[in-house]
Amino acid sequence: MFLLIISSAIKAAEAKEWKLVADESNVRFIGALEGAPFRGRFDVFSATIDFDPQNPESGKIIGEVKMNSADSGDAEYDAYLMEEDWFNPARFASSEFISNSIESLGDGSFAAHGELTIVGISQPITMIFEFISSDTKAEFSGNFDIKRLLFGIGWEATNWVADDVSVQVELELMQ
Repeated sequence: MFLLIISSAIKAAEAKEWKLVADESNVRFIGALEGAPFRGRFDVFSATIDFDPQNPESGKIIGEVKMNSADSGDAEYDAYLMEEDWFNPARFASSEFISNSIESLGDGSFAAHGELTIVGISQPITMIFEFISSDTKAEFSGNFDIKRLLFGIGWEATNWVADDVSVQVELELMQ
């Protein structure tokens, strides 16, 4: 009986592993080009979400985007993004976020503290997210801001392309 109770307690403390429904999910980025919003998305990405909102501390979030899948809707801008000064997918095929810790913010949202690696440079970031789940489905909605120059992305002048970039992650998940 004691082993059954311990086993149940361990199981309850574990996070739940969720599978990405890629066709119903997206990863977007928003910056500014000459003062106007510049939007794009990554068409190829993956996510490993091991999370239970009742026990966020035991969770883990890993996300990866394929850099050559960036799409702004403008062929000229997309060509720039693929250059060596920008995303350089020939050398750095993917970007990755790995959480180190997750905490509840007490208002129904959570903070995933971790490392974001882009073009081989890692920086600490915090992704704020909401997680709404049923027994078999979940919606993950998160965002974070970065300074592109901290990652060595793009031209150093910020009068044409702003340094600040917002990343929005909307994921549909299932058990």
